[in-house]
Amino acid sequence: MAASAATRLRKMLTASDIVVAPGAYDGLSAKMIEEAGFAAVYCTGGGISRSRGQPDLGYTTLTELVERIGSMTETCPLPMIVDADSGFGGVLNLRRAVRALERVDAAAVHIEDLEVPNRRRQAKDNLVEPKEMEARLRAALGARQNPDFLVIGRTDVLPMLGLPAAIERTLRFAGAGADMVYIDGIKTRAQMEELGRKVNAPKLIGIIAGECEQVPAADLAQMGFKLLTIPADPQLAAIHAVRRLLAHIKNNGSSAGFDALCTFEERDALVDTHRHREIEHEYLP
Repeated sequence: MAASAATRLRKMLTASDIVVAPGAYDGLSAKMIEEAGFAAVYCTGGGISRSRGQPDLGYTTLTELVERIGSMTETCPLPMIVDADSGFGGVLNLRRAVRALERVDAAAVHIEDLEVPNRRRQAKDNLVEPKEMEARLRAALGARQNPDFLVIGRTDVLPMLGLPAAIERTLRFAGAGADMVYIDGIKTRAQMEELGRKVNAPKLIGIIAGECEQVPAADLAQMGFKLLTIPADPQLAAIHAVRRLLAHIKNNGSSAGFDALCTFEERDALVDTHRHREIEHEYLP
């Protein structure tokens, strides 16, 4: 039997200085990440929500997320790290989310300490207290069926309470047993270096174009980060590319002269059309 995605991701994290996982939001974007030669996929919650035409404000349900992740793992073999927001409710809901995502062969989830969807207007009033968050992480860890499935503790307190408070929370998350910790919203190299010095636990970092300093993966590995996600850039690039095409058609009446399209052959190769046809022909009369 083939190793689970979680087991394969664990081995990658052990064998590599750092694993780079660009953001995907559907099966096609995941296949492009595979085609480009990356080893893992980050399933961005914001990207999935926007791919459905909705903002990243907690609209996506657990059922919708599991269906989307299942469609991605079915067509792309790379291990997938899933943004599970704050767990879709209380600890029982969180445990159910972990098991549901395991069943569709996700490799990891991160759980955050900011309630999603928000229940109060002020962001800081939606924060989960550290003691409760520790219990939530233990609940997630206790729910997993495969001990290799990674549970990542994410804190969103940086913009509200500052880096020292965020670091304190990650230390508590690690102490509660989280396999990896993640501070969302880091913007500068100095913050990354401070986190690297003060937190001696496996760390995830997300780098977003235009939102934070662009530090190379090799430098991040030297700081002690094990997993680099690039959540937003692929979808931002896709939006830009489609807008360019549509503007060209609007202005010219057709796509003639637009030179940024892939060929039909490239498109079909990306989704393995030939292989699927061969399977179909094997069984058709």
